[in-house]
Amino acid sequence: MPNKRSKRKVVKRFYCPFCEQRLWRTGTSKYYLYYSGVGEIKENTNLSSKKAKLLANTRTTYIDNNKWIEGFFCSEHGALWLLVSVQEKVYEYKLAKQKDWLKTGKTLDPENFNPSVSEFTRRMSRKPQYK
Repeated sequence: MPNKRSKRKVVKRFYCPFCEQRLWRTGTSKYYLYYSGVGEIKENTNLSSKKAKLLANTRTTYIDNNKWIEGFFCSEHGALWLLVSVQEKVYEYKLAKQKDWLKTGKTLDPENFNPSVSEFTRRMSRKPQYK
C-alpha cells in the first residue's frame, strides 16, 4: 500500500465557470475578506447576532478565514480571480466582483489599473519578453 498517507488525493480541483475546464492556481497569495461592524459580520458570516456583537466590540475588523480571493488560470479564458468560500470542507467559488475586492485589505482590483503607473509602463509590462 504505497502512498497511503498521501494527501494528493484530497486536493480540491476548481473548474472554469465558462467552459468547465480545470483551473490551475497561479501562485498568488490568498486575499482574505474582512468585515467591520455588527451588520456586516452578521450578514456575511453564519454567526449569531450575539457573537457578531462580541466580535465587533473586541476588534475593529473581523478577518474571515473562510472566504478569500485567489488567482486561477484557464487555458481558454486566461487569468481568473475567484471568490472562494469554504464551510465544513465544502468549497464554493464564483467570479470575484468589485465589491469583493473592496473588502480585501491593501489590494488593488486587477481590472482597474494602478493610477500612479504611467500608460507606457503598463503597456511595456504587458508585452512578452523574448530573449
